[in-house]
Amino acid sequence: MKFDRNTVIGFALIAAIVIVFSILNRPSKAQLEAEQRVNDSLARVEKLSVAKADSLKKHPATAVLKAAKDSTHADTSHHQPNASAVSGSSAFTTEKGITESPVMLENELMKITLSTAGGKISSVQLKKFKTWDGKSLVLFNPENTRFDLSFLANNQLFSSNDFIFTPSGKGAIVSGKDSAVLTFRAYADSAKKQYVEEQYTIHGNSYMLGYNIRLVGLESLVLAKNNPSINLIWHTGLNNVEKTLSNERNNSSVYYKYTGEDADHILEGKKNGEEKFATPVEWVSFKQHFFNSTLILNTPVKGSVYDSTLETNDQVVKVMHAELSLPYEQKPENLYAMRFYFGPNDYPALKKYGIGLQDVIPLGYGIFHFVAAPISRYFIIPLFQLLSGFNMNYGIIILIMTLLIKLILTPFTLRTYRSQVKMRVLKPELDELRAKYKDDQTKFGQEQMKLFQRAGVNPLGGCLPLLFQIPILASMYTFFPNSIEMRQQSFLWAKDLTAYDSIVNFGFSIPFLGDHLSLFTILMTVTSLYMSYYNSQMSSMTGQMKWMQYLMPIVLLGIFNNLPAALTYYYFLFNLLTLIQQWAILKFWIDEKAIHAQIQENKKKPVKKNSWTARLEAAAKQRQQMNQRKK
Repeated sequence: MKFDRNTVIGFALIAAIVIVFSILNRPSKAQLEAEQRVNDSLARVEKLSVAKADSLKKHPATAVLKAAKDSTHADTSHHQPNASAVSGSSAFTTEKGITESPVMLENELMKITLSTAGGKISSVQLKKFKTWDGKSLVLFNPENTRFDLSFLANNQLFSSNDFIFTPSGKGAIVSGKDSAVLTFRAYADSAKKQYVEEQYTIHGNSYMLGYNIRLVGLESLVLAKNNPSINLIWHTGLNNVEKTLSNERNNSSVYYKYTGEDADHILEGKKNGEEKFATPVEWVSFKQHFFNSTLILNTPVKGSVYDSTLETNDQVVKVMHAELSLPYEQKPENLYAMRFYFGPNDYPALKKYGIGLQDVIPLGYGIFHFVAAPISRYFIIPLFQLLSGFNMNYGIIILIMTLLIKLILTPFTLRTYRSQVKMRVLKPELDELRAKYKDDQTKFGQEQMKLFQRAGVNPLGGCLPLLFQIPILASMYTFFPNSIEMRQQSFLWAKDLTAYDSIVNFGFSIPFLGDHLSLFTILMTVTSLYMSYYNSQMSSMTGQMKWMQYLMPIVLLGIFNNLPAALTYYYFLFNLLTLIQQWAILKFWIDEKAIHAQIQENKKKPVKKNSWTARLEAAAKQRQQMNQRKK
């Protein structure tokens, strides 16, 4: 196969871009060290005895929780050489008759299970949602979660998980404007004047849960010289609640927000990652694809987080860990005021809290983030919310949105097609120049430029308007897969618009394609191939460039086959409407004969060179002179 110089240059530029991109995105030394620390931590888990490993097979996330607990105790002892290795302090005792038991807090939206063991949240059920297979949606289970408060009391380590706390009641169910407060206490004296208290406040019809920690009367037991801070550890294995585990993992990560800055996160899609907070954070969020569990701190604190997908249990999406340092003062009472959010990743609802929690929902990736995010934030999301208010099927809403977007882009589309028609009119003359100067590409380039100038044609006129479409396509690429409104909403044959719409399941996996075929993806590919054929008939593309345009739709078939039906349905509609728009424009709005006549008139006029064209011609002449000297 013969490749001309332009094709070779094109391939070389693509290769250069790929190489530069890979270098820029190569992990730094600090990132590699952080990942190694996580791997080392997880490797210690694998060194458990065979007997222990067998007992943990049913709940592999528990193994990581146990390793984290052992590591925490070891680290605390290391930093405090005078501390006893015995877990628990003799100053604290469990009240007689109090045993480990669950306590429920419930409102219209969620059901929270608290445990007297440590006074912690052990599971959360979101009542308005179901898993992909119709079961109750529980974010995490007791065996896969640990919430622990630890400090030194009388030179012994107090770990809240090692004590049964005394609850103030048996639970509560609230609704509307009602609220309820439930407290758990671990006492350090018989008079009950020295204690650790965990307080929960639930309100009706809210995903927020108030949470306060109080250390009361402990100034003689908990010394500031031994406790510059109180360690708060939150470690959770998040349950798989979506159809595709790999997709849910790729959209789950730990997010956090530094004071006065936008939210940041561990890179989604990584097997494991770690981040130490350089400055205090306002909140830490364990974000799943469509839900998040977030601890919001009234007073920002320092700490660290990590997440990991190194799990053997296909019911666990990721194990996520946060370790926070609550500043301690040796005084009669230390109060740490916080809140929990357990709920959906609903952009407008999260934005109303005014703490930047909506940033857990991605609005753009990579180089397109800076243009795609504003389009999503100020146009796509408000438009979607407006249309959703009419209670239409979401498939119809996507259709209306696509029509409106195509309408907005019509002026740019007109300019593109007009430029394509001009290039088609000039194609016979370009072919003559190409044949005449087939052995001198520099001369061909010069003559081609002169022809464009005489005809008044901009060769980039058909490409530049297309660039306006890219940010919108990029914003849609992130909006549809992360829109919880469309979760488990059906349209036509698609049972869930946020999952792929398989019509054929192979029962085995095919490389690059997967184990199924999605119908909207097939329709998108067919319309893309037809668009390529249609455009090739209009353009002056020849040789390799002509057949290369058919390659991209085939590549996208493998990529989009596992993506949400809402996204592939949108791209199919976009292609279909583009084809209809092309036919209408060329049929009723663009007169090829009139354009041909205009070009001929332009050739008779004197050519006005702009500075850019003059520089191009000067550079071309210089190259030609250099080539002649070499000969």
